[in-house]
Amino acid sequence: MTSHRNAECRPRSTPWLDTVQPITRAPLTVDTHADVCVIGAGMAGVTTAYLLCREGASVVLLERAFVGAGETGRTTAHLTNAMDDRFSDLERVVGTEGSRLAAESHGAAIDSIEACADRERIDCDFERVDGYLFVPPGGDRTVLDDEIEAGRRAGVDIELVHRAPLPTFDTGPCLRFSRQAQFHPMKYLNGLAGAFERTGGRLFTGTHAVRVSGGSRPCVFTANGASVRASGIVVATNTPIHDNLLVHVKQGP
Repeated sequence: MTSHRNAECRPRSTPWLDTVQPITRAPLTVDTHADVCVIGAGMAGVTTAYLLCREGASVVLLERAFVGAGETGRTTAHLTNAMDDRFSDLERVVGTEGSRLAAESHGAAIDSIEACADRERIDCDFERVDGYLFVPPGGDRTVLDDEIEAGRRAGVDIELVHRAPLPTFDTGPCLRFSRQAQFHPMKYLNGLAGAFERTGGRLFTGTHAVRVSGGSRPCVFTANGASVRASGIVVATNTPIHDNLLVHVKQGP
């Protein structure tokens, strides 16, 4: 068991984990309390904890391994409001207003990351770039026609261009999504975690949350026996640790 826990705390190789020293802190060893307890120190968890602290809440942030140990340290680092599931498909499922809300929320997330990086002076290689959608050779280009119309109805800045600016590959006609972005997720997350602590937040790594109780006195219980009582609990893990059935049975390994 000890060797397994130690293995979880060792960064697995990715371009992002190889180029920064991930943040670790002392584990939680005694019971404590806060306005909010956030479980999971990835992009969602650290952002939530940071924003709550800025609003004056007392926040405890728990992480099983190190900051960015989950999906955030293994992301493609693309920040985009161009949906993987396509606006044309999204519009069929949730309607034009639902599709617009999805586009606006993703755009707002990019703006928020840019604003946080500027405000906290986080050097994370943030850069606004264009994104391109093209079909594979021999693919049906009516997909692009459907997507540009649905994207415009969703309020996305999108246009049809002759080809993507790739010198060694001719994409043919494609869609350009303006003002997308890219960044170094671990540099950003380390900077945001530091800002969270400077704002008064408490970060504990190497602390595995194993159970959450609700009711009038919500509480997070950890593997080493320490607990956090809080008025609110945010589970910001890749898959919910408090739900043994609804999500896990639908996910592939």
